[in-house]
Amino acid sequence: MHNTFFFVAVVLAAGVSASASQASTFNLANDFSSTQNPNGAWSFLYSGSPLGHVGAPLADGNPIFPAIGPDGYFSTGPDLNSNTPDVIKVAVSGSAAGETNSDFLAGDVIIHTPNDGAPLAIVWTAPSNGTISYDASFWYAHSLVSRSNDVTLFVNGVSEGSLAVNTSVNFDRSHPGSFSASSIAVTAGETLSLDFMKSSLQTYGSLDGVQFTVDFTSTVTSGVPEASTWVLMLAGFAGLGLVGWRRSLGGAASQA
Repeated sequence: MHNTFFFVAVVLAAGVSASASQASTFNLANDFSSTQNPNGAWSFLYSGSPLGHVGAPLADGNPIFPAIGPDGYFSTGPDLNSNTPDVIKVAVSGSAAGETNSDFLAGDVIIHTPNDGAPLAIVWTAPSNGTISYDASFWYAHSLVSRSNDVTLFVNGVSEGSLAVNTSVNFDRSHPGSFSASSIAVTAGETLSLDFMKSSLQTYGSLDGVQFTVDFTSTVTSGVPEASTWVLMLAGFAGLGLVGWRRSLGGAASQA
């Protein structure tokens, strides 16, 4: 009897601790919210704090004005001429917003780096333990002016490389710079951060386009036994019942 109880207990423990893998793809443009920051695993940080939502920009003559969708964008204020940084999922292609279609197409995510030289970070945060593969690409999206930004990738606060993005290195939408890697173990709360800031000696920030995809496989612990575990459990209970039945028969025989 005691052995059967032990068997059932072991099977129950195995069922409770059963683990399974779940795969998810996080895509910055597809997941984008024009009103929420943070939004799920994504966040936009300016000097370490979430960038605020702006419902609509001022009609101040800035050529990027038509690119702002009806739900707004993220910035320090509504003046596109002076309030930076900006994070926008653009509503029109570049040719309709003072740039060119090599700068951006409708549905792209673009950023304007801070004029003060501080970093703007696009951050993905791991929702649980698992492994990731990522592909982050970026390009100069500001044909109207000739400026430069520096883009740095951080994996949980550790720099994995930096690139200058400007017209001289021919980083347009069709020829982006990129960072990528695969099969990296992460724990819940660890981050990938793509940081944008104006290059040294630049007076103003400028526009960059960005595409960012993270393939994430989490390892989750389930509190519900798997199908194979249920089979073992039922077998254990059946064994327990058989032992009880035999003991009852033995007791009846001894009384006879």
